[in-house]
Amino acid sequence: MTHCASENNFPAVGLDWTAPQPLRCELETERLIIRAYRLGDTEDVYNAINDSRDDHLLPWMPWAKDNHTTLESTTKYICEQMLSLANPDTFNNVGTGIFDKATGRFLGGSGVHDVRKDTASCETGYWIRKDAIGNGYAREACARTISWALAPQATGGLGLQKVRIYCSSANTHSANLIEQLKVKKEVHQRNDYCIDTIGPTDRLGWGIMHDEWDCINHRSIQ
Repeated sequence: MTHCASENNFPAVGLDWTAPQPLRCELETERLIIRAYRLGDTEDVYNAINDSRDDHLLPWMPWAKDNHTTLESTTKYICEQMLSLANPDTFNNVGTGIFDKATGRFLGGSGVHDVRKDTASCETGYWIRKDAIGNGYAREACARTISWALAPQATGGLGLQKVRIYCSSANTHSANLIEQLKVKKEVHQRNDYCIDTIGPTDRLGWGIMHDEWDCINHRSIQ
């Protein structure tokens, strides 16, 4: 989100990060499974989004406004995520599902986005279905996803150097979650993030480096 024009027009080789091969996402926490989507997830994902769209996902998740309005559109999305993992050479983004370990119920989504090879970095995010909020699932999933991104490739991670997280200053629940993870706040750009129904808001951003995060216990090193 915070690329300047020169970076977009003249990208540097930099660290020239490459994805692990094979590229997989099968993660666990005490209560959750965070994994790559499968075609069999389509109906559960579709129903969760449509049950949570108004007054929950919106206005914070702009993709929820016009996407996942049919089972076919959700099938397309899941196929795109599956294909993104199928070719490590072109990998730069993938959405993953969050599932209850005990019941298998679909709870929400996470993933890594805007993977930058020059800085070996990525962005992450999260959402939890409306009827499952208030249980700490987003915080637990976000911490585990950060560990996946930053862990060495030899141990099943992506081997990235940094994870970035952004949200609007108006999205206080999301901002509080990141603060609870003790990820360092790095960005406060005034009126730089426009939210439907609200208008321009401040863009907040946090970042964590690989040597600032405990990838075994999934927490910031303080």
